[in-house]
Amino acid sequence: MKLEYHKQAFEERKDTIFKWCIEIRGIVNSQRVIGDNASKAICELLSAYLLKEHRVESGFQLNHSWFKSEKVMQRLPDFQHKKEIINKMVELEKLCEQLSYGSPKPIYLLEHAISLFKQLEKKLRGLLQW
Repeated sequence: MKLEYHKQAFEERKDTIFKWCIEIRGIVNSQRVIGDNASKAICELLSAYLLKEHRVESGFQLNHSWFKSEKVMQRLPDFQHKKEIINKMVELEKLCEQLSYGSPKPIYLLEHAISLFKQLEKKLRGLLQW
């Protein structure tokens, strides 16, 4: 996929989280939607960065489920701040899985997912210079 498509996919998922879930429905009523979109959105941003830096080929598919464990470090090429970014992405993926399934979770878990999302977005946008 092209760099522009990853950026567009990121923005669509981000809009779903912040404009629809948080602004319209409210964070408390959006647990599953946040869980379904936060980790996938950040994967799009990481994909864009890896493409921009020529660390992966255009057809490379980054799967959010790879981030269920730190073993993902071995699957990805080296890049700037890799350990920090991957560790936060693993934490976000695990949290998103909790939010996507099962009973309602405490608000602090939703807020933590949003906080991780924002931290990762800031770091990756900085690397992308976007």
